[in-house]
Amino acid sequence: MQAPSGQDTARAVAALLGVQLLFGTHYSAAREITAHLDPIAWTTIRQFGGAVLLIGGALLLRVSWPRRGWGHFSVLALLGVVLNQLLFNAGIQRSTAVHGALVMATVPAQTLALGVLLGQESLTRRKLVSVALGALGIAALFEVDELAVGTGAWLRTRDGRLADHFSETVLFGDLLMFLNSGAYSLFLALSKRVSQTLDPLPLSAAIYACALPMIAAVGAPALLAVDFAAVPGHVWLLGGLVIVGPTALAYLLNLYALRRLPTSLVGLFINVQFVIAAVTAALWHGERLDGRTVLAAAAVLLGLSLRFVPGRSTPT
Repeated sequence: MQAPSGQDTARAVAALLGVQLLFGTHYSAAREITAHLDPIAWTTIRQFGGAVLLIGGALLLRVSWPRRGWGHFSVLALLGVVLNQLLFNAGIQRSTAVHGALVMATVPAQTLALGVLLGQESLTRRKLVSVALGALGIAALFEVDELAVGTGAWLRTRDGRLADHFSETVLFGDLLMFLNSGAYSLFLALSKRVSQTLDPLPLSAAIYACALPMIAAVGAPALLAVDFAAVPGHVWLLGGLVIVGPTALAYLLNLYALRRLPTSLVGLFINVQFVIAAVTAALWHGERLDGRTVLAAAAVLLGLSLRFVPGRSTPT
């Protein structure tokens, strides 16, 4: 394989920045959408839209569909599409865009831990520190210290009032998004082998095809209950942009970048995604980084950097 030229590398970096821009702004967009649409209903709409784009693209390009492994694709669909998006949208409805971006930044550490458990990765001191820092950051974000002393400060909603039910709290939203990141991490670990033998477009189209009956069964009642006329026009516009952008376009740009840049550089760009998410959330919804969130972000992003920045090589 010929090494990419300087121009190819520049284009790949630009594509990767585009991915982070799309994903980074998606947190605030999803928060806005789920303020007007039931998270299950919105997830159903988004997944059907993504399926139309990916399956339609595969059919138009006449790619070869996989002939076997559909049971495995169904597991991947459940983890990487259905649970991933359902938990994320339900979580972002209760939590904040900044928290969502920070929780998702732990995906590389979770994937590493799963890779070690599945025998796909070896555990080194640097990797262990990376996972530990990620865990420390999430513990700070989840206010484990407040839970331990029982002050009740964690029983608050996004607007700062005391919640009537735990399911209304920011912490509950964070936990849902953490489960979402865990499902996606397991999806990445389980898809590693099959992604090496199948092209990404037919693989993604097959996974979305398997996800359609699952999300239809879960989301049909919520979708039928939506008063579509009562949903503001800007929400539908945002929804369309999310389906085209973070759901489809970001996939194509990420694929372009992954084929031309080292995995270490691609992983580090998640730091950029968090910065974009934080700035967008501040401008859009007035979110601010408090001291606890800054501490959590420092631990998670430092752990991420340790995971992907190569150590000093030993002279031979």
